[in-house]
Order: sequence, then structure tokens, then C-alpha cells
Amino acid sequence: MSLLASHRSTRVVRLAGESKAGSRIGDLFPHLDSPVVLEKLSDVPLWTDVDVVFFALPAGQSFALVPRYLEQGTVVIDLGPDYRLKDPELYRRVYGLEHGYPEGLAQAVYGLPEWTADSLDKARLVACPGCFPTGALMGILPFLRAGHIRRDMIVVDGKSGITGAGRSLTLETHFPEISEGVLAYKVLDHRHIPEMEQCLDGGKVTFVPHLMPFNRGILSTIYMVLEHPCSQEEIDRTIDESYRESPFVRRVSSPPNTMGVRGTNNVHLYAKVRENRLVVITAIDNLVRGAAGQAIQAMNRIFGFGEQEGLTRGALFP
Repeated sequence: MSLLASHRSTRVVRLAGESKAGSRIGDLFPHLDSPVVLEKLSDVPLWTDVDVVFFALPAGQSFALVPRYLEQGTVVIDLGPDYRLKDPELYRRVYGLEHGYPEGLAQAVYGLPEWTADSLDKARLVACPGCFPTGALMGILPFLRAGHIRRDMIVVDGKSGITGAGRSLTLETHFPEISEGVLAYKVLDHRHIPEMEQCLDGGKVTFVPHLMPFNRGILSTIYMVLEHPCSQEEIDRTIDESYRESPFVRRVSSPPNTMGVRGTNNVHLYAKVRENRLVVITAIDNLVRGAAGQAIQAMNRIFGFGEQEGLTRGALFP
């Protein structure tokens, strides 16, 4: 909502949640200074006074609402996981639920804007990528699509700030438990692996996420094996050509720091080649580029707004 507050072509008219329903959003989050009152999600009828609705719900909780909004012509942008996987059986295996609206899987456009060509412009249902897949795919796809790398030798080491685990209180994210340590978790078993592989045209990913003692940001270190010799100049040119039209992606000359993108929709990308090995490092903000900012970028494409509208703020550095 803080991003939409600076968007010149939109107005937030409705908000819904559960535990804080009935509260003025400006009282819950004073930095927003908004009079909108949070409605109770389970009691919300179909809103007919909105052009676009954003969902950010746990798996399975959007099935009853999404088709109803689509039927009335409202654009749906889903930040949750319900429409990212195209195969309903794969969704069942990954999330332990039967998909409640499989027709939506075929209709949904995967909302990685730089890689959707014109399909996002015409979308009515957008499945926003997960934060880890965003950081990884932005670093892998230039080289995969150019035919530079082996599809079966992709290793992603992901490091995420604590906000990646959500706001719910857990022992693992309790300050004394994480403040001076680093924790690997869901080794080779993270739910984002099938999502990444779905986008890699048969490619396979070895993925290990790590929880880091900072608030926000994702640093993805990606290890790949080249199919054929490439010079550093060829590697850099591949990045530049892949993202020539993107206002948010920047190739940097030294390994990036998440502080350089904190609070922005930007992607900092660095690559280094040696013999047949390629290492790519990407830095994103998990809450903006990995979630809300990418959703707004998709909305801008759909409605014909400037792609950077609402997304021009600089990094929160230091």
C-alpha cells in the first residue's frame, strides 16, 4: 500500500484481512496515514467498485474468490502460490491441497515482467512469482535462453532476510535464535523448486535457502556450467541484451549487496566466468521486487501505465 500511495493513477479503496479487521489501516501502520478500514476477509462480499484486486493469501484460500472477480471483469493479481504451478497434480503434491480452480491455472500469466513478452499486457489473472524464484530466474534465464548453460547443472544458494518468513511469530525467527547466526532450511525440499523448474524448459535446480539475520532482501548466488566457452564480454553482453528494455535491472561491476536494492523494485546482477564455470549473483528486495513491487509492475503493464509508476523510490541505504 505504501507503493500505491505514490502511484498517480490508482487509489486504494478497499482492504481486507482477518485478525485486525475493523481497524483503520493508518492506526495499524502509522506510516501509511490512510483512513481505509480493514474489512473482515471472511465476511467480504464481492467488491464491485474496484478495477483490480490483489490477493496475498496462504495456499488454497483464494479459490472461492478469484473466479467470481474474473467473471465480473476485475483483474486479479495474486501474490500467493495458488496459480504459479500449471499442473494441478503438481500443485497437490507441493501444497497438499486439491486445486479448487484448475481452470485458472491455464489462464494465469506468470508475472515475471521481463520474461513474459506481451502476454502480461493482456492478462486478467496474474500469478506473481515467489521471492526466491524471482531472484534466481532473473539470473538464470538470460543464459538458459541464449543456450550458454547446461540445464541439469544449476545450483542456487539463496539467502533471505527474516521478512521472507512472514509476520507470524516462530521460534526460528525469534531475535535471539537468528540474530547472530545463519540457518539453512528445507534443503532440496523447498516449495519454490518446482516453480523455478517450471520456468526452465526442463532444467533442474539444486536449491538451498538460508535464513539471514537482517530484515529484508534476497541474495542469490547461482552456479552454472557452460555448454561452450564464453568470454566475460559475451557473458556481460548476454545480460545487457536480455534486460535492455527493463528500467529495473542493472548489471553491476562487483558482487551486489542487498542494501543496494533495499526498498526498491530493482535487480542488481553480477556475473563472473572462469573456464566452463559461470557464477551469477542477484540482489533483490523480497518485499518489493519479490512481492508487492513486481505485482504493481504487472498492473502497470496491464493497464498501460508507465512501467515505473509507483516504483521509482531510491534504495534505503544505509
